[in-house]
Amino acid sequence: MRRIAIFAALRWECQPVLRQLRHVSKRRLETFTVWQGRADTVEVWLIKTGMGMQRAAEAARAVVDSGHFDLFVSTGCAGALAPELRPGDLVLATTVIDRATDHRYESDATTRADWQTVANRAALHAALAPELCATEILASVADKRAAAAETGAVAVDMEGAGIAACATDSGIPFALVRAILDTAADDVEASFAFINPATGDIKPLAVAARLARHPGTVTRLLTMQRQMKAADASLTRFFAAWLPTPPR
Repeated sequence: MRRIAIFAALRWECQPVLRQLRHVSKRRLETFTVWQGRADTVEVWLIKTGMGMQRAAEAARAVVDSGHFDLFVSTGCAGALAPELRPGDLVLATTVIDRATDHRYESDATTRADWQTVANRAALHAALAPELCATEILASVADKRAAAAETGAVAVDMEGAGIAACATDSGIPFALVRAILDTAADDVEASFAFINPATGDIKPLAVAARLARHPGTVTRLLTMQRQMKAADASLTRFFAAWLPTPPR
């Protein structure tokens, strides 16, 4: 039986995969939550890493030490760098670029070709293009434009390179599928101040303090909620179409 490990930073980003699994058990692997289940004839490990490249790399190393895996997958949301990408669009990474080192990790060609077919079958808009991995949130429109011009990436996340590096070092094929959350025209600096990076939970006191000073923040929060729903819906459709088909 093939075994794949799927990594997502936050609980809500794990849900599109978790909805597809059967015979699920939950446990801890070092400091990380892991769900083990089945999708057709594939054994799936779903690992919640928390936000950031370092946490993602530590989770990936812990999984490598747990046995043989045929594929590592990074998933969750991403911020758009290309202006044509909208919330809910998918990015199927051809390469993952570590912005801190400029190292580029190529994704598994067979998997991304399969994914393109899956996305088409599920009527999902998917860009086959480079993804940037940054150590800090690219919150402003200016930061996003600069990163796109510098790297040629169409989207940005904060975990992919940590997982890709570990997979590459361990000889495990790697692939990344992300759903767009915020667009290239969205300034999201305030939004991420409300999120616990380890859990993804909203910090109520931070929200209350911000709203007291800037009542208009509620509009941004409602927009972010709609964007999360769009990303969640697309990833759910993607994994519902892909996981029942055993990866090659």
